[in-house]
Amino acid sequence: MAQTSALKILHIDDVEINLLVLDQMLSMLGHSPVGAATGAAAFELIESTHFDLVLTDFHMPDVTGLDFLKNVKALREPARSTPVVVVTADVMSFTNATLREMGFAGAVAKPITADAIRKVIAAISAGSDQFVGDGFARAVSAR
Repeated sequence: MAQTSALKILHIDDVEINLLVLDQMLSMLGHSPVGAATGAAAFELIESTHFDLVLTDFHMPDVTGLDFLKNVKALREPARSTPVVVVTADVMSFTNATLREMGFAGAVAKPITADAIRKVIAAISAGSDQFVGDGFARAVSAR
């Protein structure tokens, strides 16, 4: 897989170790990560700073990933067009189709792997309209 150029990536998670792991993973992949432990802190960052991509946890105490996405879509450009990818361990509640319908650009299941993150970043960097999901459709379709 070709190396994408370095992106400035905002990542949001209320669990400190998840922030640390994703920060290190994104740095090792050659990107510039900025972490936020709350949806409110992340929203302040995206209002004031240009990001190429946002990776957000879905279940957080102050806001859901969906509410965060809706708030981003209500902003002015260029923030409004920032692709938002959901990162969640809740693979039994969602399918790729439902997450795409919500407006997410992609999805990555926890535990996060560098390969899954790399695939999502590569697809978004290439300008693909295709939703890139990892780990969701298989788990839900087994019900």
